[in-house]
Amino acid sequence: MSHALNLLRLPIVTMALLTLALLASPSDSIAQSGERWYQVEVTLFLHETGNFDEENWLQEEAYFAVPANARALSSMLDVLTLTDWEQLADAPLALANSEGAEAPVQQRTADETFRLPDLSRDAFLQLPVEQHDFRQTNQALERASGYRVLYHAAWRQPMTQASRATPIIINGGRQFGETAHELQGSLRLFFNRNETRVVLESALWFNQFAGENITRRIPVQSSRDMRSNEFHYLDHPVVGILVQVFPYEVPPAVSLANPQF
Repeated sequence: MSHALNLLRLPIVTMALLTLALLASPSDSIAQSGERWYQVEVTLFLHETGNFDEENWLQEEAYFAVPANARALSSMLDVLTLTDWEQLADAPLALANSEGAEAPVQQRTADETFRLPDLSRDAFLQLPVEQHDFRQTNQALERASGYRVLYHAAWRQPMTQASRATPIIINGGRQFGETAHELQGSLRLFFNRNETRVVLESALWFNQFAGENITRRIPVQSSRDMRSNEFHYLDHPVVGILVQVFPYEVPPAVSLANPQF
């Protein structure tokens, strides 16, 4: 399919996406009433001139495992590949030829339900650069001698007690081989006991490589009770953590009866 033909079919694709979005069932990642949400921004950076031999780093395997309930942040870029768009371009024809609007719903399983992302109401969805506050900080780190940004992201999420918190998978820095990164592990955010502050808990590790082989793993374990709307720095000899959280008011859902197009 030529690029020109793809452009001509975009209005059809848009109609297909809107139709599927209206038919889709609610997602667990969307805002629920009564939740307290926060916007989170995190930068993880390497002290390149740090003394990696300063300590005898603990090597228990428990320090180098991602929790089973961890999840990665979603991205708008993950929504549709070019192949998906080409397939969805034919969706209106399938809908028009069906006997009723229920047929496409019945053919989809719960795991296959499609729903357009909602930047203002979806949890664990990476925010666009226009909504980042750390841009100047990250640029300063990159310009400074001895520092290198390994990971940066901003997102929103409902805050819960620790027992219900969802760890976020972190892969950052240079990649070696198919799956190994310099920085790996997870971050977890949750309320303290009195729900007066948000706690950041890191369960990360930094990999040193020779070729594609890991020669040493350095655990980056830390925890911090944080006030909202403040800039926090968690120190570590190898990997520094910058983080900020502030309350976020989730806007009401757009009524399907009166969509704001």
